[in-house]
Amino acid sequence: MPVGSWDPDAGAGAQSVELAPALVAQLIAYSVEDQLGELDRLLSSNDSPDLSYLMTLDHSVWLECAKNLADADILHLIRFFAAAENLSGWEALEKSPAIPLAKTLRKRDVRLDKEFLQWLRTISSNRYLPYGPL
Repeated sequence: MPVGSWDPDAGAGAQSVELAPALVAQLIAYSVEDQLGELDRLLSSNDSPDLSYLMTLDHSVWLECAKNLADADILHLIRFFAAAENLSGWEALEKSPAIPLAKTLRKRDVRLDKEFLQWLRTISSNRYLPYGPL
């Protein structure tokens, strides 16, 4: 029976995922076009790939993605992920991509206004939104 060796850094490279700009643009468009209420239908059609894996990507992937996005686009992505988390198989809790995206805005000195924060509370039961575990 062969015995392998364990490399603690082996999993680190597995998360070096680069998000396709077209995919990110589509996620933003769902919010821009006010289609968040239709995500179940839009994301579960037979010709749509399963994108629920996006919810479990390492936060570093989303931080890298956000570097080249406008503040408004980041807000739309937060809206998308908050709404998507209501779909079966999309639950993320403290792993939600909305968390690193909100942190990016905070680092840019862009504050989430009260209306946006109230909307987050109505759309999502994720207690970790918007900034993660404290």
